[in-house]
Amino acid sequence: MRSYKLEDIPFGTRAIFDSNILVYWIMDHPRFADTCEMAVQNVEDRKIQGVIPAVVLNELLHRLMIAEAVELGLVSSPQDAVTRIKKKPEIISRLSIAWEVYTELKNIPFEMPDDAKDHTDLTYNFSKDLNLMAKDAAITAFAQSRNIEHIITNDRDFERVPFLTCWKP
Repeated sequence: MRSYKLEDIPFGTRAIFDSNILVYWIMDHPRFADTCEMAVQNVEDRKIQGVIPAVVLNELLHRLMIAEAVELGLVSSPQDAVTRIKKKPEIISRLSIAWEVYTELKNIPFEMPDDAKDHTDLTYNFSKDLNLMAKDAAITAFAQSRNIEHIITNDRDFERVPFLTCWKP
């Protein structure tokens, strides 16, 4: 419901990092990379508490695998990637960025808890009641179940979640 500039996030805030923020940081986004890097650095310096739910980590790794496959010319486009990789799974063995990023994230003091198994009903309700796509509804369910009131994201859809404060690059 509320949205603020990421550079103004107060020290000590416990916030979920959405996958788009991590992608901007990793892929050196021309507009948002610096702000997102500052947010990750704040987690490293323990100025804020960063949380990466499993649903976000899975999406991040998926997006990085597709981006690298396109960059290496192993697939023709992001739209073609999943179909092509399913037909030729050996493509995955030629990828390295997702694994390197996962290792790097584990060396930063992010909380990376598994998602609770009882989130299904919450996810369904948030999707239906707040008009959220399934992944965003799962993140919202995770936040509510862990009493997390902040999210670092560039996704406007979270502005519809009344109990989340959005911090944007």
